Amino acid sequence: MTAPARASRSWLPVLLLVLAAGQIVSPLLITNDFTVADRAGEPAIVPAGYAFAIWGLIEALAVGYAVWAFVTRRDAGVRERLAAPLAVVFAGFTLWIVAAAVEPVWTTLVVFLVMFGGLLRALTVAAGARAEIARWSRLGRGLLWGMLGTYTGWTSIAVWLNLATALTGSGAPIEGTPGVLGQLAVLAGATATACAIVWWTGGLLPYAATTAWAFVGAFIGASAAGEGVLATATVVGLLVVAAVTLARRVGPAARVPVRPAT
Repeated sequence: MTAPARASRSWLPVLLLVLAAGQIVSPLLITNDFTVADRAGEPAIVPAGYAFAIWGLIEALAVGYAVWAFVTRRDAGVRERLAAPLAVVFAGFTLWIVAAAVEPVWTTLVVFLVMFGGLLRALTVAAGARAEIARWSRLGRGLLWGMLGTYTGWTSIAVWLNLATALTGSGAPIEGTPGVLGQLAVLAGATATACAIVWWTGGLLPYAATTAWAFVGAFIGASAAGEGVLATATVVGLLVVAAVTLARRVGPAARVPVRPAT
């Protein structure tokens, strides 16, 4: 990258820092029922209210990484390539808060899909630059992989759960055989997505741990609703993701040098 081109992108770390901080501020300024956990009429597989506390960790890691990326001078090219997709993600969070107040049925799902795409792009950039990232400080590496893992982990499950909520808001049943079958399909999709990303990232532990948190929250939610079949399905999903993570990290595939982080 030439000097003028690099200078033209120098605003990205500043934008990223502003948008990361905006994730913390926006929920304080915009409140709505959609962001309240354990609402009446939700699908049983929506995680229990405590599980949404993970957003506090995600936001803290996002701000921490944005601050680190702003003040450090190492591998500016890598940080700038990461900044663009992460800016989409951080802006998407604030847009999600707004959408939840305006049109919470399908718009929130679309926003989450865009955020998910941004996170996958950021993971792709990070995986391609793993040699450079390995030379970062322990703090920088921890903030990056921790933020990418937790953010992608929660978002990849939230996309499916938002689908279930959107379908419910459009009149799909949540009880009886049709309701259970529909939620089982959503859990199957979430499990398959989590397994694919675990394998692709080489068993990235922050990602696996966050998806486990989501599945445990879904188990508690389904159990509280008296849906034993759905509760069992969440346990199966959790065990499958755990097994894939273990196989990817310690099995024969772990020797293939494509793992982006530990």
